[in-house]
Amino acid sequence: MADNTRQRIEFKPDADDLKMLRQAFKTMPKEMQDILRKETQHMVGELANKMRSKAHFSPNRSQALLVEKSIKANKDRLPSITAGGGRRVQVTRKKTPGSPQPTMGDMLFGTEFGATKNGKGTFPQGGVKFAPYSGRQGNGSKGYFIFPTLRANQERIRRDYLETVYKVLKRKWGPDIG
Repeated sequence: MADNTRQRIEFKPDADDLKMLRQAFKTMPKEMQDILRKETQHMVGELANKMRSKAHFSPNRSQALLVEKSIKANKDRLPSITAGGGRRVQVTRKKTPGSPQPTMGDMLFGTEFGATKNGKGTFPQGGVKFAPYSGRQGNGSKGYFIFPTLRANQERIRRDYLETVYKVLKRKWGPDIG
């Protein structure tokens, strides 16, 4: 990207659906919230590991392995994973004032979704910046390693997260909950 803004994807549940849950979190003692953060981070840490593993099988493996280093499970009460960011990426091409080193966020979207064949994503002197476009799926793009992993594990994440919340709430309010 020409400007040096940070690009990053952050995966979080829809805030509107979680309004009541957020209110319940506010009534929890701090130590219970810390337990929920720790258990949620552990749960999404497994998902982040799956994403990092799938990066090894991406069409442009060398780029995917650079992006793979930025995938992190956040310590939050809600399951969230971040990828990308403003860290500069070491690339083999020569850095010029008009073409500075890309950030991890600059590489994230091209590496995950690929590039079209209409000239976008190719170098003027030949060669390709990113793998071919991954194609469409539903209302969006398929992706190569981040989004397919999210789609494949969505139901398990939802179920495990609800079980985690139930377990933590049960510690506070006892077996009468639910």
